[in-house]
Amino acid sequence: MLRYRTPFITLFLALSACSSPYAEHPIKPIRSSQSLNDIWDNDYRFFIGQPTPDRFSVCHSMSCYKISEASINKQDWQDILTLFANTDSAEDERQAVQQAIANLEHLVGIQIGSQHDLARNQIASNRYGQMDCVDEATNTSVYLRMLENAGVLTWHTTASRMSRGIFQGQAPHNTATMIDTQTQIRYAVDSWFYENGKAPVIINLDEWMSGWEPEQQ
Repeated sequence: MLRYRTPFITLFLALSACSSPYAEHPIKPIRSSQSLNDIWDNDYRFFIGQPTPDRFSVCHSMSCYKISEASINKQDWQDILTLFANTDSAEDERQAVQQAIANLEHLVGIQIGSQHDLARNQIASNRYGQMDCVDEATNTSVYLRMLENAGVLTWHTTASRMSRGIFQGQAPHNTATMIDTQTQIRYAVDSWFYENGKAPVIINLDEWMSGWEPEQQ
């Protein structure tokens, strides 16, 4: 199911650190609009704030230009949860998270037409199905929330999205995040750098905030 929204002008970057427990907070798209008074416009009432594998929302086509509903069947969801069966450390769990998000991106991409999403903001022909960092940060937060609610995150807890660039003299950029519950280190979980179905970057948030990017391939 697609929901159309008007193009945005001003990026809404109120992405401060989360309060606990974050899993109780509904997820909303990172928004921008022609007027701050329109931030809570009707386009977003369709976004599912408490996602489940049976029914959740994703953003796509650049900065939540479109919102689609998706679902994961029971067997595919069980296969994703199985990735966490032998995670004996926080590092193991982060690797499982990377693979789980890659798999979810692939499955969802087939449903909503974003399976050919290119790395970063590359556009093959038009914006439809392409994702920018606003889409990626929102969708990765949705996937992390579903994993947390499934009880497979033993070493981490989900956290709010974060932004960099405005006050660092860099291009604006957004990411999902999670926190290591043992060390309290917060990690960026950034799916934007690579094409659909590739494992996201998971890196210390402080390093990410400094402007870190992977080496160009």
